[in-house]
Amino acid sequence: MKNFIKILIVIAMGLFLNSCYYDSFPQVIDEGGGEIPDDISYSEDIMPLWEGQCVACHNGNIPPDLRPQNSYNSLLDGFVEPGKSLESSLYLSLIHAPGVSPMPTPENKWPAAKSDLVKGWIDQGAKNN
Repeated sequence: MKNFIKILIVIAMGLFLNSCYYDSFPQVIDEGGGEIPDDISYSEDIMPLWEGQCVACHNGNIPPDLRPQNSYNSLLDGFVEPGKSLESSLYLSLIHAPGVSPMPTPENKWPAAKSDLVKGWIDQGAKNN
């Protein structure tokens, strides 16, 4: 009888241990966009991001005005807090944070590399260079 109980316990443990499995390992998604340059240039790195997709709507009719001649001043007029990306509505809208209007639309969300570049520029002081 003791052997029967031992065998029953071993079988129960085997069934218990084999019942805890994953069909596949959870996928880890790296949202980071890579390395951010030490000195991000607004005119060379950031302004080209607005061309096409952004300027189509933000062309003076919808704030901020992202046309090349107006974009920097327009962004600093309430959309960017220099040195504080997490307080800047521009960055928060690019990462589709809760409580802000997501830009671009959810179907066209930017890759992390682009939004990380904007974050880096803001955190570096949002210089007009």
